[in-house]
Amino acid sequence: MQFQETEYKLVEKILLGNGKFNKLQREFIELNETKTIVAGPGTGKTTALAAKIVLVLRHLNRIGSKDGLCIITHTNVAVNEINNALQQAGIGSIAHPHFIGTIHEFFNHFCVLPLYKYIFKINKLTFDVEHESDKEFYKAFLAQRYQWMNKPQYSNVKEWIANRIHDSKLVVNKETEGIEMVNSTSWEKFDNYSATMWQAKLSRKKQGFLTYDDTFLFSRFFLLDSRFKSMLQSRFKYVFLDEYQDTTPDGADLLEEIFGIENIIFQKIGDPYQTIVYGQPIPKIDEEQTFRLNLTNRFGVEIAEHLNIIMPQANVQTSSDKKSFTPIILLYENEQDIYTRYRTLIQEYELSHTSFKENTKEDKVLVWARHWASILKPGSVYKNKKPRKLESLNVLLKTLIVDFIAQKIVDNDGNISESKEWVTKHPKVNQLNKILLSILKSGINDEMKQALNDFVNELLEEKGLNRIDINNYLFSQLEDETQHTTFNLEESIGPVNDIFTIHSVKGETLRSVLVVDFIDKPLTNILLHKYGVNKEATYLYTDHNLLYVAMSRVTHLFVFAMHKRDWTTEVCNKLKNNWTVLEV
Repeated sequence: MQFQETEYKLVEKILLGNGKFNKLQREFIELNETKTIVAGPGTGKTTALAAKIVLVLRHLNRIGSKDGLCIITHTNVAVNEINNALQQAGIGSIAHPHFIGTIHEFFNHFCVLPLYKYIFKINKLTFDVEHESDKEFYKAFLAQRYQWMNKPQYSNVKEWIANRIHDSKLVVNKETEGIEMVNSTSWEKFDNYSATMWQAKLSRKKQGFLTYDDTFLFSRFFLLDSRFKSMLQSRFKYVFLDEYQDTTPDGADLLEEIFGIENIIFQKIGDPYQTIVYGQPIPKIDEEQTFRLNLTNRFGVEIAEHLNIIMPQANVQTSSDKKSFTPIILLYENEQDIYTRYRTLIQEYELSHTSFKENTKEDKVLVWARHWASILKPGSVYKNKKPRKLESLNVLLKTLIVDFIAQKIVDNDGNISESKEWVTKHPKVNQLNKILLSILKSGINDEMKQALNDFVNELLEEKGLNRIDINNYLFSQLEDETQHTTFNLEESIGPVNDIFTIHSVKGETLRSVLVVDFIDKPLTNILLHKYGVNKEATYLYTDHNLLYVAMSRVTHLFVFAMHKRDWTTEVCNKLKNNWTVLEV
């Protein structure tokens, strides 16, 4: 699929300002066949994907096509970036027949919710890692089925079997077209109680209390009916799966089962070498079905040449105008001296290199394990620099507002599920996101209340409903919730709290990185193997990928701390010509 230069100029202005897409990015944007796109670090993958979606949608709108686009992302950050690009391009929000959202949102919307609505007659589902009341439900179920379990002397037996029910897995049997329970806990008496355990677990699930894994279980069950699969295949002509390496095997298999057919263009975009979830297999790469987006805009050849030693199959390429510093091996004797030396190194580079000083990206210390923070800085405790509580508060506030508006619509005339969907997909919802971000930073003051009041009233008026004012009980609820959780976003940033796990910075771009490696030194072992010191590769692929991720975050400077006793003559001979070697 080729696009006119005027179209390219439009999306380049929106997404790149004064920049231009490079040759590989344009090839990816115009790629119109089923492929796996292996996109390396800093290659502009998400931006190029956003451009591709804008251009394809404009093309479909221009020719009056009813073909649908399905965009499945790993996080809502990518959803927001794509939606913002669409808004600026004058397309508006993704609407029928198209879809954009996470993989769980996709399967819940098209499979799980319809299944529960039409089969189980339930409109509300509650998803969580697990539900606190599950085991109590199972105990009550067992007590009804087995009267002898109500006797005090058997209370432990009842609780023990309830735990077995909780831990046993449900699976779909394609041959019987039913849901079965498997003995995933290896219990020798499983057959004696399996029928009751199955009934108890399914009864609980039918109430709408689901885990995130249940999304794929019930979607697979729903799609046993080929009619539903055909409906999705007929609706979506183009399917884009972003960060495909992070997609769970169950989710990936289901998507392939639906969209891996000849008349659908199914493109999976991501970097398999950044698979860093322990136990998650690296996606297999079929080179004949692969397009490589491997020209990075993040760093220069000084970093790329080392990445290609650590991960040769990534074949990272650089442009000549990008310059970085030669990576540093920082030799130490005392772990507690490393951090201070790194901070002084940053100051030294700022004094001698203007481009480094003017770079606004962060400098971070990366650890393999959280408890290593206390080795580096005695007395310190690793803190999650992206607080889950903060994210939860954001979700809670948004839910209160969405539910309030949806209920007003329903009270007038409507369906609660449809009303919530209308609110969450409204073009002005980005306005709500900005207000909530301000509230998380500064609290809910009168200015924020008025901004929220205006937002709510705009949507109510659109539905012909009465306005509210800031004395409405909604604002009292919001105040109560924000008072219970106090956060200062600025406190989680900067040199005071700059120690992170490698896992936590995936997807980020940083000015510099210090990697420390203690205890069993898994990253040092990988480094020495890749440079030919250690002959055997006795390490996990996940740790190998972690080292690749850590080094590929930087624009300028990468520092690896190594103990002096590991810096043998052989190691020195192998690395001294490629690294700058400094002592603490």
